[in-house]
Amino acid sequence: MSNTLGGTDVVSRRLNPRNGKTRKPGRQQSGARGKITVTAMQFFVALAFVAAWQFVPQIGGLSRWKLLDPYFISSPAQLGETLVDLLLGRNGVPPVWNYLWPTLEASAIGLVLAMSAGGLAGLVLGSFKVLGAVLRPFVVAFNAVPRVALIPIVIVLFGSGLLTSVVVAFMVVFFVALFNAYEGARTVESHVLHNVRLLGATRWDVMWRVRFPYALAWTLSALPVAVSFAIVSVVTGEILTGTSGMGLLILTATTQANSTMTFAVIVVLSACALLLLWISDLFRRRALHWWTQGG
Repeated sequence: MSNTLGGTDVVSRRLNPRNGKTRKPGRQQSGARGKITVTAMQFFVALAFVAAWQFVPQIGGLSRWKLLDPYFISSPAQLGETLVDLLLGRNGVPPVWNYLWPTLEASAIGLVLAMSAGGLAGLVLGSFKVLGAVLRPFVVAFNAVPRVALIPIVIVLFGSGLLTSVVVAFMVVFFVALFNAYEGARTVESHVLHNVRLLGATRWDVMWRVRFPYALAWTLSALPVAVSFAIVSVVTGEILTGTSGMGLLILTATTQANSTMTFAVIVVLSACALLLLWISDLFRRRALHWWTQGG
């Protein structure tokens, strides 16, 4: 087949309304100032929250409310000390790294497998209308099943360990990728499909060279959400199964009614999630540079 049929050529022209346009210096400066303003506002919001958390419970009488009782909500000062102990593994506190790695490992493996399998399944269902129409109700029904309810079955099948955490993450993220890829494959405009078929494209050519770029873009656009779902599902599974990881650390802290340790673990998880979200967003933008900037 000639290069004229290449889906990347057709799709690139369809998906790049900004081809040939450049940003004006004034707009770039305005955008930079806007980012600085937003960052400053975010910093002050975070600072105000921490200050309120530290000092509001100290106002006379307010600590009688459970919502403001330091025993239940701890305080930033105590949280900071516990975080240092957790990171350094001192004062009888186990080092967080021993628990963090199993969680991140299971999340990463489950994420990659689920995004790959879900994206491929969504592409196939979106490319073959009859197959998609037949299977979609079953996929939707299975997606409606709470994953937590399936964890005991997963434990019976695979035991408690890394494989169980990977399977739990896979079950959650798979459908995120599938539905995004499915919708992406179906968004190709009819006249684009008509044109490539006139050029002699087979059904497989249309799927891989025309629909695939759309499905890929939609799938990767869900990557930040998928990262969050993977981490949350793995931690939830660890809490329910007692598998070594951050979930087990949270379970131990809550069992001991140690709210400070619980918040410290949550902060570490949140920081890791933010880092992974930044990395995934960077990867998504690099992988989809052709979607916004042209090939």
